Amino acid sequence: MDRRHLIAAGAALPFGLSSVGPSRAATALAMDKSQGHVQVAQTSTTKATPTVYDFGAVGDGVTDDSAAFSKALAAAATKGLMVIVPAGTYAIAKSISFVSTQDAGKPWGLQAQGATLVSSITNGADIMCLQAVNTVRYFRILGAMKILGTGKDGNGLRIIAYGSSYFFYNVTLDGLCVEGAGLNGLLFEGNVFESLLMGCFFQDCKQNGAVFAQSKGGICSAITVVGCFFAQNTKCGMMATNFDSTYGGTTDVRILGGYCRDNGSYGFYYNNGTSSGAAIEQVGFENNCRSLAPGDANGAHVYALVQIRMRNCTGYNEGGGATYLVRGWFSTLSVLDNCDQSSGGTMATTGKSRLAQVNGNAAGHVLMRQSGGGFDLVSGTSCTWAAENCSGTSPKGTLSLKATITSG
Repeated sequence: MDRRHLIAAGAALPFGLSSVGPSRAATALAMDKSQGHVQVAQTSTTKATPTVYDFGAVGDGVTDDSAAFSKALAAAATKGLMVIVPAGTYAIAKSISFVSTQDAGKPWGLQAQGATLVSSITNGADIMCLQAVNTVRYFRILGAMKILGTGKDGNGLRIIAYGSSYFFYNVTLDGLCVEGAGLNGLLFEGNVFESLLMGCFFQDCKQNGAVFAQSKGGICSAITVVGCFFAQNTKCGMMATNFDSTYGGTTDVRILGGYCRDNGSYGFYYNNGTSSGAAIEQVGFENNCRSLAPGDANGAHVYALVQIRMRNCTGYNEGGGATYLVRGWFSTLSVLDNCDQSSGGTMATTGKSRLAQVNGNAAGHVLMRQSGGGFDLVSGTSCTWAAENCSGTSPKGTLSLKATITSG
């Protein structure tokens, strides 16, 4: 059975402890003969929603609460629960670990209320790691939760489904903040797909802010990122890639809104480009490629192989090496629609800031529409281009807001 047929079949759980929702009531009827109408008496049978304290958490910022979180996740997945994580500081001395023991088909996860998980891990272990060896759906982290790393731990949050038989999908992360993780702030690895990130922050991580990767035969796909922020990570703000091979990887990471700044390397890196139906839209980029000098021809806010689609995006650079809004190696149509690159400070003095660097083979074509900043061609490239109603400099002179100029 292929993945899509298996997904359509769904997964079910036995009925367990009730989750958050309307209370059940036992209703008794009594006739009031004097008034001639029915009176209704209700007796509540609501079960309390569990918190991490019910699984042994202390939340004093000193006592190790990692085992309590692991137990909470196991119970949540098995019974279909959202476990409340009250406001407070939770010390995490060992990896919070979840490995599925059965299919999970009800919403489950953590409902945070202003919680900070402070890692003291220094051996490279992940702060929180969830792995599917079944079909696992509907995991959520909702509310306000911050994961604070030591810089010597592993990933802040890692979700795994290896191979072609295990699936972890329909994940929702809403309001999650990860800072200072020793590897990536977030890692989706393998068959992790059809998932949503909203209002999340990934900052000061020792590798990348967030990574979405094909791995061990698993296909990471259909990821939507809305209003998220990627800042000051040692490598990239966001990476879509392939751990199994040099080329290829996740293509359909759709990013809508948000901001990406001051990362050591590219703001966003697409090892296999964006698919035709995916795009980066309304994202701001600032001072990425901090590891390069302003004006470096290798620097860009966004790097992509094969193709890239961007709409209504802006790039700005002063002290970073992001000379271009986008660069890469293109072998099919790439589109920049109503995008702009500008500069100030040291970058402006170089005179090298551009919207795009055009490079690729003869099948590649870069179409720029109503965009500003101009572009460069890599010497000897066979990639063609067209600039419709654009401004800035080009190999054919100054672009025109009232005309289309092409490489032909």
